[in-house]
Amino acid sequence: MLRKYTDKFLKMDRRIIFALLTLVMFIPLIKPLGLPNKVIGVSGQQVYDFIENLKPGAFVLISLDYDPSTRPELHPQAKAVIRHCFRKDLRVAVMTFLPGSTGLIEEIFATIPQEYNKKEGVDYVVFPYQPNPVAVMTQLGSNIYSMYDKDKNKNPTKTMPVMRGITNYNDMGFVMCITGTALLDFWVAYVGDKFHVPMMGGVTAVSQPSYGPYLQKGQLKGLIGGMKGAADYEKLIGTLGSGTRGIDALNLAHLLVLLLIITSNIILFFMKRS
Repeated sequence: MLRKYTDKFLKMDRRIIFALLTLVMFIPLIKPLGLPNKVIGVSGQQVYDFIENLKPGAFVLISLDYDPSTRPELHPQAKAVIRHCFRKDLRVAVMTFLPGSTGLIEEIFATIPQEYNKKEGVDYVVFPYQPNPVAVMTQLGSNIYSMYDKDKNKNPTKTMPVMRGITNYNDMGFVMCITGTALLDFWVAYVGDKFHVPMMGGVTAVSQPSYGPYLQKGQLKGLIGGMKGAADYEKLIGTLGSGTRGIDALNLAHLLVLLLIITSNIILFFMKRS
């Protein structure tokens, strides 16, 4: 009788395995489980610590340069960082060099500011899309209003409370670029190194290793990498979101595959002995 069931297990239809994988991945996507995550990435912790040490009212500039193709990894990063900035009562300015990012930025600011009672023009501002990264980056070093005299809604920025006392990089707490492109390299070269403004970043998991030298030399004060980095940051700020959902789903899928492999090998081992 036992041999009958073990044979059935070893000859399991692959469609059943796919169905089980779908089930275990679907559950955390509905509601994040917050599976144990004991190891927080060092570079992500550095981003969190840097923001934690800023005084309330500090002005920060965040460039969100990713499109729907890298959204699963980078959108949770952006949400977590902006939540952290609002929780610390920082003044937030957001910009982008990618037209595909504008809709994702609108999605963020349609909900997150309400969670912290933040008002547009007072606590944050969203600048319009600009197509020439190098020109904008260098010009912001002298006068931010030469490039962004109006926000995305065509409102004058110079008179906004959020922009009070802000002229160039010297007045900013940090600049951060969350991107699936090489724009973070541009920010480091044309802004961080040239104007000595603290730079931080958020990138996809596949790009993260290439920024190790920037971190070692201090050109980047911190870096969030991939969905794991987003989940780490959500844990640090105590707000679980889509980064945690994604990591939970991946972890459960890996556990299921390992369980099937181990069970199959145990069955084969005892079958050979008998």
